[in-house]
Amino acid sequence: MASRRTLLERAKSIFKFINNQTEPFPKSKLQEVGLNPTTAEKWVRLIEYIQDQPRIRVTRTKSNTIIEKIENRYLTAIRRRIMDPSLSYKERTASMDDYVAALLTLEKMETGRIKQQDNE
Repeated sequence: MASRRTLLERAKSIFKFINNQTEPFPKSKLQEVGLNPTTAEKWVRLIEYIQDQPRIRVTRTKSNTIIEKIENRYLTAIRRRIMDPSLSYKERTASMDDYVAALLTLEKMETGRIKQQDNE
């Protein structure tokens, strides 16, 4: 009897399959990676949900895993605008500029906070 794949193994096979597609494809093609239509729908919904969430950074040490949110609500909203095909390219490009500027500002603030904590 074959062992069940872990969630990570399933996710990797789904994204490998998606990455190899050159055109849009029906969900039913996910049967090629062993997902029945019901399971494929659940995975697609989960992936969509995760992609719409604030980005995080995960740092692993020997004894700890630290999860840090690297996008605030403003950055998340701007990222959604960047990906919104109903907006013009000009609006989306302006949103990209805003996103990068806001991200750099947050990083500078974080760096300043870390330096300040180190001096205490």
